[in-house]
Amino acid sequence: MTSPARRETPPHVAVLVETSMAYGREMLHGVAEYLRETEPWTIYFEHRSLQDPAPLWLDGWRGDGIITRLSPQLSDVVLRSRVPTVDLDDQGPETDVPNVQSDHEAIGALGLEHLLGLGLGRFAYVGHAHFGWSIRRRDGFAAAARAAGCRCEAYESESPVSWGHQQASWESETETLARWLAGRPRPFGVMACNDFVGIQVLDACRRAGLAVPEEVAVVGVDNDTLACELAHPPLSSVIPDCRRIGHEAASLLHSLMGRRRPGRRRLEVPPLGVAVRRSTDVAKEVGDPVVNRALRFIRERARDNIGVEDVASHVGTSRSVLQRRFRAALDRTIHGSIAETRLGLAKRLLLETDLALPDVAARSGFSHAEYLSAAFRQATGTPPGAFRRRHRRPPAPEAGPLAERS
Repeated sequence: MTSPARRETPPHVAVLVETSMAYGREMLHGVAEYLRETEPWTIYFEHRSLQDPAPLWLDGWRGDGIITRLSPQLSDVVLRSRVPTVDLDDQGPETDVPNVQSDHEAIGALGLEHLLGLGLGRFAYVGHAHFGWSIRRRDGFAAAARAAGCRCEAYESESPVSWGHQQASWESETETLARWLAGRPRPFGVMACNDFVGIQVLDACRRAGLAVPEEVAVVGVDNDTLACELAHPPLSSVIPDCRRIGHEAASLLHSLMGRRRPGRRRLEVPPLGVAVRRSTDVAKEVGDPVVNRALRFIRERARDNIGVEDVASHVGTSRSVLQRRFRAALDRTIHGSIAETRLGLAKRLLLETDLALPDVAARSGFSHAEYLSAAFRQATGTPPGAFRRRHRRPPAPEAGPLAERS
């Protein structure tokens, strides 16, 4: 597409996107990336939540362009302004305003693909019946399950919600969800419509006595890193390409401000992938149930100062008996299993954080950085710093072509 002609003065653009959630903040990063590649705009920007009303200054504003979600709170005022606008909303009906949003069916399908790859054959979706994006994610998830010949059930809340649940409604909803999850045959995989519902699913699993991920593997959506890491266990999540959404929105608005008609009215951006965390990090079960319980304890407590005696005490058997069972089932010792789990934690912290080596050691169960370095060299043949430099993930690649809806 030919770039619009350069103006003598920068366009004045209002960017009214929520900053209260990672989904919106990532879209803002995409807008910023577009401006770095082209030319600067003067931006009106404020911190917002999804429920905030239209700012008072917007009624009668005469700027050059608007990027926003045409939510019920904003729609009338924005459309009345007749300012060139790009809509990022994925809830309301389709309008003549150019729209960029996630491909929610593809998000659902990717969630199913991830859970299917764990060897599961039964699935459930937990969402909200009155949110269009949740319904579309559910439909994509269920369609992928049917295509794989697998059973899929859905739990959908009918109660009106905001992202600031009242405690009573959160508690009662979680209790109801816990009873529903407890009635499903195990093991099974659950996709939550977003990360905050994923946290509620994890809470419901705890209340129902369901082990995550051994009995129920849970994946959310949006990869809100703070929410996912605060979850217990940390929540795996489908990663929408929100930066690309923001980038495409800015490109569309640039064309509109240059009086060019957009070639497409609605663009749907496919997701990038899945951020895998503990909630779907399913370890292979062995034939001995006592060893399985011991391994689960090790995975949950390896970062603490546990030893072989702690593991034996947890499963209710003697150290010597448990050692024999470990040898028979895994051909390794209890101590070796603890060390392997701690090393896996250290690798993840090296790849996914910027923590200094002493902090990585402390958070993965090693008493000193020197012990971690020695264990790393013995296991991998390389020191931790070199491992981090060699294997740290590069920035996410460009996603595939955009899906179109005319």
